[in-house]
Amino acid sequence: MSKKTRSSSRAQSNMSSYSRSADESYELTSEPILDQRFRNLPLAIQNEFNQLSETAETNGAAAIPRLLELLEKYPLPLIYSCLAIAYGRVDAEKQKQIIRENYQKNPKNLFARCNYARLCLAEDNLAEIPLIFDQKFELKTLYPKRNQFHVTEYTALTSVFCEYYFKSGNSEQAEALYTRLKEAMPDSAETLLMQELLHPTFWQKVQQKYFA
Repeated sequence: MSKKTRSSSRAQSNMSSYSRSADESYELTSEPILDQRFRNLPLAIQNEFNQLSETAETNGAAAIPRLLELLEKYPLPLIYSCLAIAYGRVDAEKQKQIIRENYQKNPKNLFARCNYARLCLAEDNLAEIPLIFDQKFELKTLYPKRNQFHVTEYTALTSVFCEYYFKSGNSEQAEALYTRLKEAMPDSAETLLMQELLHPTFWQKVQQKYFA
């Protein structure tokens, strides 16, 4: 078994265990869950977008022109999010603009909400966070008709509220959410970011102080 396969199996095991023990009302999955509007796009556009999303991670400038064209024709949350990633490599202000626009156009989309919430957290606009999520703090209460969520949806929302509680001075609640993140997905980027926020190492503290 390859290292990648072992990691995937371990993650799936963690998710299944977490779903049963912590919240039996919904299931976490690592299988793709795509917006129906994206599924309705021509297959050629879907395939092109998938390639652009990989390019955006490493070479944002190369992906931006075509993503802007696609966004003009298909203003979907997924394309907005990919464009935000691409701009994050080259233009931080443009990235903020796209994140805000995505939330304005798609206020009920989870990732549009979470990305905008992270922007608010970075700007210490804590009062906005509960409003973004309609005073609801769990996946199932936000989307009661859904019984399955992708693991990235879970880590995105949980990490947002973990940081929100930490910055609000509610360390106990922040720790509780961090524990849940570790139980569900110990190696996810969001879990590691919350670990650095709540329990920074000596060198991370130095970096936070001098290289913020």
